[in-house]
Amino acid sequence: MFINNLERVSINHSDQWLLVRGKSNAPLILQIQAGPGLPMISEANSLRKMHHLESDFLVAYWDQRGCGKSFNKNENAASMNLNQLANDVVTCTEYLLRKYKKEKANVIGYSIGATISLFAAQKAPTLFDNIFVVGLDIDVPTANNFMIQFLWDEAKKKKNGKWLKQISLLEGVEINDASLFQKRAKLLSNAGGIISNKKYRDIFLSTIKNMLFTKEYKFADIIKTIRGIEFCQNVLLPEFNSVNLFERIERIHTAVHFMQGMKDDVAPNDIAVRYFEYLKCNTKTFTEFKESAHMPHLEEPGKFADVVREKIYSAGPPASMVVSYKESKTK
Repeated sequence: MFINNLERVSINHSDQWLLVRGKSNAPLILQIQAGPGLPMISEANSLRKMHHLESDFLVAYWDQRGCGKSFNKNENAASMNLNQLANDVVTCTEYLLRKYKKEKANVIGYSIGATISLFAAQKAPTLFDNIFVVGLDIDVPTANNFMIQFLWDEAKKKKNGKWLKQISLLEGVEINDASLFQKRAKLLSNAGGIISNKKYRDIFLSTIKNMLFTKEYKFADIIKTIRGIEFCQNVLLPEFNSVNLFERIERIHTAVHFMQGMKDDVAPNDIAVRYFEYLKCNTKTFTEFKESAHMPHLEEPGKFADVVREKIYSAGPPASMVVSYKESKTK
């Protein structure tokens, strides 16, 4: 049976929205968004067209605390921290497992969502079969310095005086609020460090288009999403800027799959490789996406989806899923 269910759920005293789509008898995947503060539910239609994961899985798209449809202007800023977001992942996963009668879940986390996914797996490893970390934020202080150096190099290479002036205003400055974060994100996007073949304007318009053309979002949800992005970044960035997983997570008692864009100038490849070698796991794999920057799921969607299927169905899909699995491999 195919499920398509949008619902509001109370998660640790916060009303949050979930969109669950796919086959009821299939393994569960929970998607954790990037950001801080980017929406997930509004991306569901676009991701479905690229990955076709709903053909083989039950996929949950979640607007987390403070994000997208889940943004509440009365949200307590004190509740917005990485520990709380990790606790929310655990509680959300427990809810989904109960409701859909699953034993364990698979998580796909993007950027900061990948970091939060590892914190959740550290707290409750028995809930998860596989954690896919896409463009994982690992050593944020080092990555922040790397980004500025990358921008200097690109600006000098292109002899772009406007970029040089804008970068000089960010050098040595703590990127700890939404305004500064978005200025840096615009420069990184235009330099190809986030999506290698898209500029900031293209990424922004794609996000707005996805919100406008998803029936799960009303116009009021778009306004909430924009406010939520600013809120989450202002609240989370001061803490996020100090994150160093080498100091926080040495072992995870579940399978972890690194999915790393080789052109990533937000979460650099050399840090990802060092952390992959450092992290102790039951099982771990590292997949390189040679044509991708920070978002390989958007730049190489076919390969991305194949890796997810391969790792989850490493022992082969259940008998009831064999037909749909073969069909999806031909798409």
